[in-house]
Amino acid sequence: MSQPFVHTLSPRFSDLDVYNHVNNAVYLTYFEEARIALMNFIGLRSLFTRRQSTVIAHAEVDYRAPAHLGDVLDIAVTVGTIRNSSYELLYRITRRSDGALIATGKTVQVCYNFELNCPTRLPEEWRRILQRLAAEQGVPHDAATTTHTA
Repeated sequence: MSQPFVHTLSPRFSDLDVYNHVNNAVYLTYFEEARIALMNFIGLRSLFTRRQSTVIAHAEVDYRAPAHLGDVLDIAVTVGTIRNSSYELLYRITRRSDGALIATGKTVQVCYNFELNCPTRLPEEWRRILQRLAAEQGVPHDAATTTHTA
């Protein structure tokens, strides 16, 4: 089984709240940075067009421990369920210095046609790329190939 894709970053001073830890809203930005890095790494982002791109339909974050200025955070991203017009990405943020689990989360990306302003079917090439990544990450075949709507 291969490892998940990992994107590393360090919190910026502007990420902190009055309590000197990373503000809860910033974690969605961290997920976004990791997601874009992953999409670039697997070549999916280069396939986006006005007719076939993605929008975020759902995002969730579970907070486990605070992160602080000076921490080095590893954001592991794995593929979740792939559906007819959407796919899930799962996130796990850990602090490199002690391995502490900082947060977990999920986003659901929906394939979207910006010319028609509506969701559209996930292109087969995207599906193959995501399924190959899921297989490399050791995601069970059933979890990565469910085909329900949106």
